[in-house]
Amino acid sequence: MKNRIDRRKLLQLGTVAAAFGMASVPVSAADHAANPVVKLTWIGASTMVIEFNGQTILTDPCFGEGDEAFIMGDPNEMFDLAKGPNVKAHRRITPFPGITSTDVDLVILSHAHEDHFDQKAETALKRDISIILPPQDTKKIAEKGFTNLDSLDWGQKRAFSVGTGEIKITAVNTHHSENPEIAKILGKGNGYWLEFSQGNWKKTIYWTGDTFASNDVIKTVQALGTPDIMVPHLGAVGSTGPLGEITMGASDLVPFAKSIKPGKILPIHHSTYELYLEPISELVGLNKDQSMAIDLVSEGTTVLYS
Repeated sequence: MKNRIDRRKLLQLGTVAAAFGMASVPVSAADHAANPVVKLTWIGASTMVIEFNGQTILTDPCFGEGDEAFIMGDPNEMFDLAKGPNVKAHRRITPFPGITSTDVDLVILSHAHEDHFDQKAETALKRDISIILPPQDTKKIAEKGFTNLDSLDWGQKRAFSVGTGEIKITAVNTHHSENPEIAKILGKGNGYWLEFSQGNWKKTIYWTGDTFASNDVIKTVQALGTPDIMVPHLGAVGSTGPLGEITMGASDLVPFAKSIKPGKILPIHHSTYELYLEPISELVGLNKDQSMAIDLVSEGTTVLYS
């Protein structure tokens, strides 16, 4: 697998690249002409722009900036479960690199919590934009005025042609908490298996969504294949509140990755917001043996997978 990273955008963590065993193999213009490429840009949070053969996919749109990036209950604060969390403004720590929403062909939503589809993105996106989303969230998003909704339940697939290639999307099961009762409160979201192909060439991305590595999730992914790229959500959100952890931390990711054996790991859902409690340096520390091939990048970075 070849990948290229804009090194000006790499996280400034000293020996991070060495700790991860990262490699940046230059991709020449000739390579671009001869080989298909999946271009993935991390915008921050779980927002990505994924481009292939002229098609642009936007995941979990979050465009808010500054001290009031989005408004949502705070799972990191203690609260009465019977009354619910304190709804408040949440701060974005890192700069928003910007995005031209009119260039987007398709939005894929893991779930509709406000840290995954924020108020600013809700206002900015066209009401007729195509959105793939979990069935549970269809009514909520429709009530916001969006009209072109395609609900995709676990195991369901969509496929469409792009140029001389094809994109296939499969909804993957998730568990927002390891506690079944808490997971039920948080609702049913999706992970996604994305397959990009052209002729004999193929690249697969497993985007986890907010999930933990339960046995059924692992079995689902293993049945789909070995992903070329795993894109996990980290941050250990909720670990200081009554819900407990509702997103993975580094110690959860390590055994998950060992089970599904991805070629590369590109962690997201960390560092962008104060909401994220665990620094990405925790993952650095757990990968001292360089057993995981990790593309560790900052917001605004584009990685090419060819």
